[in-house]
Amino acid sequence: MSIRIAKNHLLRKNEIVESARRIISNHGIERLTIREIAKDLKLTDGALYRHFKSKKEIMELLIEDIENTLLGTIESAAKIADCPLEKLENILLSHLSYSEQRKGITYIVIVETLNLHDKTLQAKMYKVIEKYLRKIEEMLVEGVKSGKLKKDTNKTLSSIAFFGIVQSLVTIWALSGYKYSLEKNHIKEIFNIYIDGIRS
Repeated sequence: MSIRIAKNHLLRKNEIVESARRIISNHGIERLTIREIAKDLKLTDGALYRHFKSKKEIMELLIEDIENTLLGTIESAAKIADCPLEKLENILLSHLSYSEQRKGITYIVIVETLNLHDKTLQAKMYKVIEKYLRKIEEMLVEGVKSGKLKKDTNKTLSSIAFFGIVQSLVTIWALSGYKYSLEKNHIKEIFNIYIDGIRS
């Protein structure tokens, strides 16, 4: 594959991801079809089918995008602090900001992956969440080593609880009709409640 063709393919993939996000945000996941994406991008169905054959392939692309962008976001957030507790708080804030900018699409994709009952998609999404949880566990290990967190902190369960905070906040925010800023809604207090449970 030539460099020009590779660049064009990447550009088209990025356009399809952006289109899929727009459709989900504006019309809901049920409208995410090859035909709707083709219409949004002003392409023929046939032109789009050269890149993707089914909704499953679009979902795979969305999951890959979540893996690259979300994990990149929390990696960057962790690097701007030295204290493991500050790293965790930065990750929480950056994840909520990420969710707000994307109208909670990550959560919607997770739910749709479950609804489709496709083992390949579920395994792919599970892998992304596992990577996220491992990153949180790394911060918790740092916290224990530094003496900031209890020595007997269950790092696996604490990482799941951290992820659960984000998921529950995004769920309530979405059900409210996105009426408030997700990042500013008592986040400091919520984070402190979490940390107080594991602080040494």
